[in-house]
Amino acid sequence: MTTTTTATTTASTHAAAVHADDAAERRARASIAFGRRRGYYRVLFESGPVDAAEFAVLAGIPESSAGTWLAEQLAAGILRAVLAPDGRHDELLLPGEYVPILLGDDGESELDGARRLLQEHRDALPHVLRSPPTFADAARAARPL
Repeated sequence: MTTTTTATTTASTHAAAVHADDAAERRARASIAFGRRRGYYRVLFESGPVDAAEFAVLAGIPESSAGTWLAEQLAAGILRAVLAPDGRHDELLLPGEYVPILLGDDGESELDGARRLLQEHRDALPHVLRSPPTFADAARAARPL
């Protein structure tokens, strides 16, 4: 393999990785917008840690749809897995510091604690929450290239 071939291969590999990262971010942003439109973050905020079956009941959707959306959120770093009280399985938790971003913040007193958490942990936000998409941005991002 020549230096030129190696450089071309490296550049192609890097370009493919960047494209994959961009596609993953577009999917994550579209999933976030989907959850915001349907009130899923409100459900998570009000319920605390849930598994897919419980979330499905609370959100009024099929368990398969709940599992898919929750898995997308976990993969994007939006939700955290925590051990359920029974100690036998994980449940998913919406971290408090993400609440003002995902629910929208209109100054409600119920979000005071979440606002403080956001200020303390702003540097640790997942990339997709650093500049959250508007619904129109997410719709554009969901379209194939």
